[in-house]
Amino acid sequence: MTTDDLNVNETQGSPMATAENIETGEDSSSILADLGGDIPDTANLDMLLDVNLQITVELGRTSMKFRDVLNLSNGTVVELSRMVSEPVDILVNGALLASGEVVVVDDHFAIRITKLLNRVERLKRVL
Repeated sequence: MTTDDLNVNETQGSPMATAENIETGEDSSSILADLGGDIPDTANLDMLLDVNLQITVELGRTSMKFRDVLNLSNGTVVELSRMVSEPVDILVNGALLASGEVVVVDDHFAIRITKLLNRVERLKRVL
């Protein structure tokens, strides 16, 4: 796959169009196999390209008592379960899909995907 083969829909949120895949020439069928699914017919996949998905980036978690939540105010610092150097989880429609790192692009926070997780890795991280 070359950059000429990509269209706008493939570059927005699809695991098929990562810079690493373009550089290595990896095709979409091997990527889908890595994600743990059967390789679908690409004609059937085309009808899903315009479906909106909710992407959530989880920086960390914490557990608090209800009274502590009621006492939160501006300026309160809530400590999370992860260290600064640890990767963040990237969830698509609530399902863990990848891990990445927080970066700044043009004064905005962004996420650089560092690893797409296969089915086995996703299940290990959830349990």
